[in-house]
Formats: sequence, C-alpha cells, structure tokens
Amino acid sequence: MKTLNKYKNILIIALIFIISSCTNFDELTNDPNRATSVPPSMLLSEVLRVTNNLGEGPWSDAQRDNQFWTISFDYYGSQDYNWGSAPLRYTTLSNVVAMEKEAANLDTKNKYGALSKFFKAYFLDFMTKRMGDIPMTESLRAAGVDAITQPKYDSQKEVYVEILALLEAANDQIIIAKGEVGTGAVEGDFLFQGDLDKWQKTINAFHLRILISLSKKTTEIDVKTKFNQIVSNPKKYPIMTGIADNMARSFSDENGNNYELNPSSYGFNRNRNIMGGTYLDILKQNNDPRIYKVADPAQFYYDANDPLNLNAYIGANTGEDQGAMQVASDEGKFSYPNEKRFYSTYSGEEYILIGYAEQQFGIAEAINRGWIAGDAATYYNLGIKASMEFYAVSTTDIDTFLASANIVYKGNTADGLEQILSQKYVAFFQNSERESYFNYRRTGIPVFNVGPANKNGLRIPMRWKYPQSEFETNSMNVNAALTSQYGGSDDINAIMWLLK
Repeated sequence: MKTLNKYKNILIIALIFIISSCTNFDELTNDPNRATSVPPSMLLSEVLRVTNNLGEGPWSDAQRDNQFWTISFDYYGSQDYNWGSAPLRYTTLSNVVAMEKEAANLDTKNKYGALSKFFKAYFLDFMTKRMGDIPMTESLRAAGVDAITQPKYDSQKEVYVEILALLEAANDQIIIAKGEVGTGAVEGDFLFQGDLDKWQKTINAFHLRILISLSKKTTEIDVKTKFNQIVSNPKKYPIMTGIADNMARSFSDENGNNYELNPSSYGFNRNRNIMGGTYLDILKQNNDPRIYKVADPAQFYYDANDPLNLNAYIGANTGEDQGAMQVASDEGKFSYPNEKRFYSTYSGEEYILIGYAEQQFGIAEAINRGWIAGDAATYYNLGIKASMEFYAVSTTDIDTFLASANIVYKGNTADGLEQILSQKYVAFFQNSERESYFNYRRTGIPVFNVGPANKNGLRIPMRWKYPQSEFETNSMNVNAALTSQYGGSDDINAIMWLLK
C-alpha cells in the first residue's frame, strides 16, 4: 500500500469540489483556463486521503476514549468524557457524488460508482452513529433550480435502511464492474492498488459491521436474513479470508506519513502515554502473550530475574485523577507502550479501518445470538488468531492461549458472548477508529472505567452534540430533530434510536 503524502497536492482540487456550494458542476463556465471536471481517479484519491485521516487513528484522543491508553499530563490532554460536537462529512460526500457523476460521464463500467456507494454508506454511518438523525435525502442539494440550503433531517432508521441498500447495490455493481474491467482497473486507489476483489470483500465486511451494530433492531429491520445471506453465499458476497485483506493504512519514514509514536516523538510523549487499565487488565487476566508485544513492564515492579511476570504490567484507570497518575508515572509505576515496537521506527504498524478479525468476531456474535447457524467457537478462535498474527505471536503461543481455560469458548450463552466481545475489544487496540467504543455502547462489554477525571457525572456518553454550524444555518430542522429524538435537548447522554 502506498503512503498518503504524495497525494496531499490533491487538496488543490478541493477548490472545485462545489457540489455542496452555491454552484452546480453543470453550471461551471467553460473557461479554458479553469478545469470544468475532475477525473474520478483524483476524486477517489482525495476521498481515500480523508478516510485515512479522520483524526481517530493510533494513539489519538479517540483511542483514549476507547480506554486503550491514558495521558498523565493535563497540559497535553484530559481523560474527561464531557464531549462536544461531532464533525459532519458532507464535503467529502460531495466529492463521492462528484466521483460517481464524473465516472458515469466517461464510461458505463461504473467501477467508481460501486465505490461511491460504499463511501456514501461509510460516511452516513460515521455521522448518524455519533449524533442520531442527520440530513440525508435533502443534503448536497444546495445548487440548481431546486436548491435546498436547509435540508430536513432523516430519522436514524431511514438512514440505516439507506446504508444497507447502498451496500447491497455496491456489491451488485462491483460484480458487474469486475466482469467488464477485471480486478485491477481502479486508478487513484492507493489503498488496494485498484484491486476490486479486495474492495468487494471490504464492502461486505463493512456490511456485516453495520448489521451487527443493529443488534437491538432486529424486530424493525430484517438484520438476521441479510446477515445469513452474506455469510452463506460467498460467491455473491465474498468476505475477508485473512489479515492480508484488511482495509488498512500503511505508515513510512516519509515526512508527513509517520506513525504517531516514533523515534522523534520519544522524548515528547514516552512518559506521558500510559497503557490503559481497561485494555491491559484483560490481557493480564488471560495471560495473553500480546501484552509483551504492546507494553513494557512498569520499572518500579520489574524484576530482571522474572521478566515475564505479569504483575509488573500496570495500566492506569481512565477515570483516575491526572495529578495522581502523573506522580505514579514519575515513580515508574505504570506500563508504557512497548518501546521496541512503537518507538524504534517511523512506520510503526498498519492502522486497520475494517479488518478480518473484526469480521470473524462479528460472525461469532451472530451465531451466538442465534441469527445464523454455525460454530461460533471456530470464528471466535479465528478472530483471536488473526489479531495475534497481526502482532507476530508465535504459533505455539497462539495454540497455548486458545487452549487456556479462560479462553476456550463457553458456548452460545451470555458468558460466550462476553468472551467474543472482550476479545473483539482487544483486537481493536489502536485500530478501527471508535469501533471499540461503539461496541461497548451497544453491549456494555467490556466495562469502561469511570472516576474523578470523567467530568460527565461518572457516565460514558451515548452520543455527540450536533455542530454549532447547524444551529446557525439550519436551526429549524436541527431543533426539530432534537425534539423528535431527545425531548429537545442536545444531550450527550441521551439514547438514540440505534440503542433503544
């Protein structure tokens, strides 16, 4: 996978991404000194660049909210959950629409059209699962004779019905595109090098993610039937078969494309980034060999004669007061990220957005819940194995771990479901944006830590607020959405439709 830095110049073309502004693409003056169209390949590169830079990557604030790590210096960040607003993604969606339109003007094969449907689904999900109802049917229509500058909000249920339809259509369309142009004909794709086979697997893996996220809505949306259709028909719906299929960003020593933790950042954040207790304690409880890959022992407790002693691995609680945390950190009483793994190179490790391990845990959960037939233990074990392979854990250690009493699957019971969800959380470490939080929010597993640093009444929020810009430019519709969902209050602790 190529790096992102060489594509930064593509930002220049954002000046003419004006579907969401006051001028329609069709109405651009045919000025020979100004571009009147943008190749779909360039639009795809820009959409991919944004997708890979949503601010929720490794060792970001999002990963702190996921309770994978903590910060001990309040000057550089906090542990509080008093969240503000979430971002809207309509500028990127306008680029997705432009990509689809420009591709249709060039040929009938529409390989870009298939990807545009996926990205529409991806960004609609990104927004709705953070806030609730969002503008959809009337969005991106600010130009032309029938311009709508204050779009109404669609219900979250309507948004998810559309997301599922888009993903179904994306799979259908990519099958046609593959038949016409083969599997490697998508220019501008620096993520999968134009490989439509991998894109189709990603689309269907994401489809399964969406269906799992609707686990509380099986009486309103036929989640079970669709999940079964995908898993039982790999010819029509191919899904990921290993970690090589992961949708993942690669880092490098190229300026602007460094992994967050690297030799240059060592002196800046080494003693401020502390392993999160919610995550590290799960590894300790299960004698998990991944702990030696991701963390260093706390120096205060380390014994060179017993280097693998798990009692020397101490994570900080997310809710802990930062003053006390800083004192303990200065005394060497907390574990930091593994120095060899995270600080010895600029390339670090791949950042997974949609991955094979998550897919396997999702299928295991579906079987556990009785949605589909199958052996949940098989998929559960494959998910664990995939995560361990990501960390280059030896085959012997993997087999030993899978055979341990805490890990052997406890059947299609509540205990078995907790095992699946706990191991899914572990596999999400520093990856997949906020999916570990969204899974916690949906299931309560694992239990997230709260304490004095929480600043939200000892609660983990259930959503983000709407952006202030909506209250300034679309107040009637955003207030109507708040009234219909949350009794008129833009409350971060309110429960959206998805979670009821």
